[in-house]
Amino acid sequence: MKVDIVTHRDGVEEVVSFDYAKREETEKPMVLDVLLQAQATTMPDLAFRYGCRARNCGVCTVDINGKPRIACRARAREGDRISAVATLPALGDLVVRRDGVARQMRGRLSSGASANDLNVEAPDAYHDLTSCIECYACLHNCPMHARNFGGGTPAALPEGTEMPDAGAGYRWGNPFSLLKLQRIRIDPLTTDAGREAALDHAIELGLETCVTCPGCKCGTGINLKGQVVGELLKAAEMENP
Repeated sequence: MKVDIVTHRDGVEEVVSFDYAKREETEKPMVLDVLLQAQATTMPDLAFRYGCRARNCGVCTVDINGKPRIACRARAREGDRISAVATLPALGDLVVRRDGVARQMRGRLSSGASANDLNVEAPDAYHDLTSCIECYACLHNCPMHARNFGGGTPAALPEGTEMPDAGAGYRWGNPFSLLKLQRIRIDPLTTDAGREAALDHAIELGLETCVTCPGCKCGTGINLKGQVVGELLKAAEMENP
């Protein structure tokens, strides 16, 4: 089974063809299986990330034919094109810089609660949002996140354009950051001031961008439009998309 693996080295993109050898005739390998075999055979210096191998951590996410997929759970098919996720800056081969998303939440995740209370039951909606594994697949086609890169992707920035400082956290938000803030808002232990602050942070990160957006897609199936974006827009008294 032949696939194309896109490498990034010293600013140069190269497409490398790899022929995966099935371990048995009926095998339906995951994309991560293909990458591991490529690294073990013809591409020993191929760089990519993986962790749990059970769709619990999200770090192995790559683009497959231009769409983000969790490599340990996505089936590889003949002719697939495997590349780094286009929504984040590529560091090398399939490895991207992820910290700019997390760092933008510094100082924005306080619930205002003075203590934890294990006797307080959180609503089902709260538990739904805890299934996020930070794969960042939701950044795909997100106009809010794209504002960090001039409305496009890191690779599409004009030559000579300065890349936003990921170390300081990206200026504009994304579905993941909105999910974290909405989770604070529906946490029964969050104070009224904490809920108000979370909504203010969502607005600061560019919530108004979501008004005209058709919606975002979660890599694990969370209803981002209904349970996150729609609720925040309603609370902010903005038009619901």
